[in-house]
Amino acid sequence: MTGAAIPEADLAALQGFGLRPASEAARFVEARALLDEATCRATLEQIAPELGATNMRDTASLVIKRFAYLSLAPSLYGLSVQGRGLDVSLPNLRFEYVLKERIWQNGLPMHSMARLEAPDHDALRHEVLRRAFAQNLTPLVHQMHRLFRCPLPVLWENVAVRVFSIYESRILPACNEAQAARAQRDFDHLLAADSTALFGLPGNPIRPFHFKRSQPEGAARPIRVRRTCCYYYRATEPAKYCGNCPLKFRGKAVGAKATEKVG
Repeated sequence: MTGAAIPEADLAALQGFGLRPASEAARFVEARALLDEATCRATLEQIAPELGATNMRDTASLVIKRFAYLSLAPSLYGLSVQGRGLDVSLPNLRFEYVLKERIWQNGLPMHSMARLEAPDHDALRHEVLRRAFAQNLTPLVHQMHRLFRCPLPVLWENVAVRVFSIYESRILPACNEAQAARAQRDFDHLLAADSTALFGLPGNPIRPFHFKRSQPEGAARPIRVRRTCCYYYRATEPAKYCGNCPLKFRGKAVGAKATEKVG
């Protein structure tokens, strides 16, 4: 299913999201190696002090939040704006963990940047999303939950807010009319209750976190206040809060009250 190289103009746009050849990676492990318990623990133990995290649960949450963005931004943009497919399954990636003053400096090193081929856009969408979730984020989320007891709702909401922001802030505003229609169909499919095969799970784990925005007191614009806290504030000094943090707008973190099973 792998085809020709991505055209230079399209590749340049994807490189803006951190995409680059695996040979350019610095301080990395093969992404699939994170599914090995010893490797995963050793890697996160190196990251924790540089990230400013005080425990492994917080580290796991922040690693998933970052890796979700790096995996999804180029793959979703390529799919919905360019109509091209990227393979962001774990075997094709290196997990780079470079930080400076508690800030991530890493990108997404890929072994192969050849585009995926499919007979039509629906088939391409299924393959791109299946590789991004069932063959990447789903096993990583469950590994972080199993090893470090980070709650599944926290981890999946970390992924969900990345999906929403990529589509709503980066993809849809950049689209022409035809691209916007395609991008909205892709986004809707990703949120559909019956899109479980994309995740390799009995339910859609990001769907429960997509709800109507509101404008709580103190917010400059309508937002989706998170249902869980990602623990970012615990790795900052003085404490900083995400723009949609439940601690900031509700006074306390609340569990994911979803009608569908998360993870």
